Amino acid sequence: MASSTRWKLDQLKSELKQRPQVKAWSILREHVNRRERYFLSDQGALAVDQDRDTSSEATFVRLMVTKQDPSRQGEILKQLDPLRALGPQLDAAVLAAAQTDHEAWKLPPPPSSPLPELKTADPRMAEDLEGVMRELTTRLAGAVAKPRKAQFNSAELFLSLHQSEMHLSNGLIHRNRQSRIYAEAAFAGSGTGLDGRPASDEYLTTQWAVNLDHLDLDRMMDETAFRAENSVRVGKPLSGHYPVVVDSEVLALLVGAQLSRLSGSSQYNRLPHLKPGDLLVPGAEGDLLTLTLDPSLDFGADTTAVSGQGVIQKPLKLVDKNQVMATAVDSQHAQYLGLDPTTARGNWVVEGGQSSYEELLKSAPQVLEVLQFSSIFPDENAGTFSSEIRLARLHDNERGTVSWIKGGSVSGSVSDNFKQARFTRETTRRAAFSSDHSAGHGYWGPTHALLNDVSVVG
Repeated sequence: MASSTRWKLDQLKSELKQRPQVKAWSILREHVNRRERYFLSDQGALAVDQDRDTSSEATFVRLMVTKQDPSRQGEILKQLDPLRALGPQLDAAVLAAAQTDHEAWKLPPPPSSPLPELKTADPRMAEDLEGVMRELTTRLAGAVAKPRKAQFNSAELFLSLHQSEMHLSNGLIHRNRQSRIYAEAAFAGSGTGLDGRPASDEYLTTQWAVNLDHLDLDRMMDETAFRAENSVRVGKPLSGHYPVVVDSEVLALLVGAQLSRLSGSSQYNRLPHLKPGDLLVPGAEGDLLTLTLDPSLDFGADTTAVSGQGVIQKPLKLVDKNQVMATAVDSQHAQYLGLDPTTARGNWVVEGGQSSYEELLKSAPQVLEVLQFSSIFPDENAGTFSSEIRLARLHDNERGTVSWIKGGSVSGSVSDNFKQARFTRETTRRAAFSSDHSAGHGYWGPTHALLNDVSVVG
């Protein structure tokens, strides 16, 4: 039933406190202001196709409810409708939570020290979102006007400010504001394929950032156009095992997937996990990986002062030169395992290696450089990965040739293909977000990595 007026936050807290079966709760409220602009080609020039200014709000509540057995509890996360009567929504949420069964745990006491102040929102976007959209549109128009062999098809720019507040039943209140930028561009290449027939193909690139200084529109447009131009005269790879160069987007996904094996939740659930003292990659002899979970990084996608369970988050070195140093464990699983809680959120910081990008490409008689996968699928538990090749280049260093590749698939595992891995000394920053209401993934590390002996099927 719809309510004539919106209920307020204080009403929600009061309702929760009046329910004796609710032992603890957390509330997350988020307000999103977004500017969206879609572009098409108008006789080769940039033209605005759609222009939107949107605003949205969402309130989520996580409930922990008592059960007859004090060692067990029910839990549920529900989104509440601000236009519906609050009481019936909470009644239904409590009933649903009671149907679940979890080992009991408690929210920790609120931090005794002030929460750190972090840089999470670009001040230019916070002050003038519309002005930033105009500036980026001008830059995009200049990039489209640049003479190219490939044809510009379309582009998108999304700018958003996310203002959130978290309230815990232990009294902790945390407010935060984050900026997000999404850019997308598509170019089409046309010409004659290797079979002598007319061919065409579209190539699309996307990029996320939190800070404007981390968004390189010109480079994105140049790379997208160049790759579209060369996506026509392509062949499939010969099956075999290759040294493969991947970029920071793929490296971030592969490294991020390892966090599952370094977490307290995997240890508790008896999934594959590594404990301090173990080697991340047994027998590794290349550039040994050093990985830090850093929630304090300026303008990171997962920069946060505190976890959703109310624990202050600080930089935590998980792996040092291939040796596991710590476990990322939240308060819930720390209580289950009899451990102290540590940092469980943050940006993935990977230490750079010794090589340049050019040295990686020349490191073997033949090196396959994958420019884009169709969709790479890392398995967090098995440590494996696989994907179809969207576009790649085969560098034949004996003949001094470069041939373009499309199709075929790549598969491997971190335990096998990272043994002789080499990382660039040049580093870059990346961000990625899957939805408005979930934390992002931030990466700061090598621009490229060379993986050894990767299986390729043509």
